[in-house]
Amino acid sequence: MKLKVLASGSKANSYILENETEALVIEAGVPFKELIRHVDHRKIVGCLVSHEHKDHAAYAGQYSMRGIEVFTPYTIKNSQYERVLRFGGFNYIPFKNHHDVPCYGFKVTHKELGQLVFGTDTGYIEYKFKDINHWLVECNYSKEILDKRVEQGFNPALADRIVRDHMSLETCKDFFKANDLSKTRSIVLLHLSDSNSDAKQFKDEIYSLTNKPTYIAEKGLEIDLSLCPF
Repeated sequence: MKLKVLASGSKANSYILENETEALVIEAGVPFKELIRHVDHRKIVGCLVSHEHKDHAAYAGQYSMRGIEVFTPYTIKNSQYERVLRFGGFNYIPFKNHHDVPCYGFKVTHKELGQLVFGTDTGYIEYKFKDINHWLVECNYSKEILDKRVEQGFNPALADRIVRDHMSLETCKDFFKANDLSKTRSIVLLHLSDSNSDAKQFKDEIYSLTNKPTYIAEKGLEIDLSLCPF
């Protein structure tokens, strides 16, 4: 099972979990024609969309028109919340995040990757998880960097929105401290701000805290998420 990052950030978001026979797309932030440059569309079993903002959902309609089943927060039924759903060999459970529109994270399970948690565009993740093998979690900004930019004239109202609706490095570290990482094999940091983050600092600090392989989600990143070899 491979993770492919097509885009991650305020302009667009798109991630693919793919093995030899099937693929799950997470976020619909790139056009269909761009998506199928990286994955055979016949392998796609479904697409998970976290929320309605364009950098995550702009092309969900294109995917649906091509026959891809799309999960979105604005079509979720109450009976589906926090229940196990399925796209092909991928089971997933949506959980609520904290953003300025309805937003969900996902716990994804597949026999080839084990358990994966995906969470982005949220001030924090309130849940704790057990036996997670892979984490794809937002680390959008550093409070220290953002505070300095406000001192230099950055719009304080926009800064307040960032603090409310996105996960900071500090909160991300607290999240990992609160969770059991004994079975963790990889951590991928998502949705870094162009102006309020430092990729090397974030990667180094999360690795130093967790002692787990840590990656920054950048266009073109591909990593092996398979459980084997152990």
